[in-house]
Amino acid sequence: AIASLLSVPSVAQAQIGHLPDKSPYEDVKIGQTLTVMGGWLAVKRDLADVAPKSNLLTGLRYDIGVGGPASLFARYMVSPSERRLLAPGNPRATRVIGTPGVTTHIIDGGLDIALTGRKTWHHLMPSASFGTGIVSDFAQADTGAYTFGTKFSFNYGFSVRYLPRRGPQIRIDATNNFWKYKYPDRYFVLASDTTSILTDTRKREGWRSYWGLSAGVILPIFR
Repeated sequence: AIASLLSVPSVAQAQIGHLPDKSPYEDVKIGQTLTVMGGWLAVKRDLADVAPKSNLLTGLRYDIGVGGPASLFARYMVSPSERRLLAPGNPRATRVIGTPGVTTHIIDGGLDIALTGRKTWHHLMPSASFGTGIVSDFAQADTGAYTFGTKFSFNYGFSVRYLPRRGPQIRIDATNNFWKYKYPDRYFVLASDTTSILTDTRKREGWRSYWGLSAGVILPIFR
């Protein structure tokens, strides 16, 4: 919001000296839109290396203007992937017993602030956003007692919209998602070779961040 307020004077100043038909700035109406998007979910390796792997993602995003440069958004993203299945009681050499498929679902919403106000610059409108939601794989605990489960997530991100007078509108988005991992007691028990999946019980749980990078087509609705 602060960045948006600071950008308003510079936007106004930049328009001085331009004829209306030659100005790089153009007023736009921030209404309601639906974005169909696809991209990549970049997943960091967690401490036990049981998180879903990085993979493609697809999703839908709904935006509605709520006044000035602000919009509210709701988003659903899904990323099919796979993860390591561990048997905590096995020695290190035979601890990985499979790589089952897993699908990560991210449902969130929040506030998006257009950094150029209600104007585009050369048909571009950058914005910043932040929000909260839930993430889940909707799966039960595995044979090693680990479950990803359903948990709260938080995010912040940046996007650029390309809004020509005619033709398709495009959104490019980068969102950093945060959620917490929690490991079962079995991950700290020594196997027959005196090794365990994890050794430091102080790291039984912890937060990780994951970037979602996407591009999509914006569909104005309810004009």
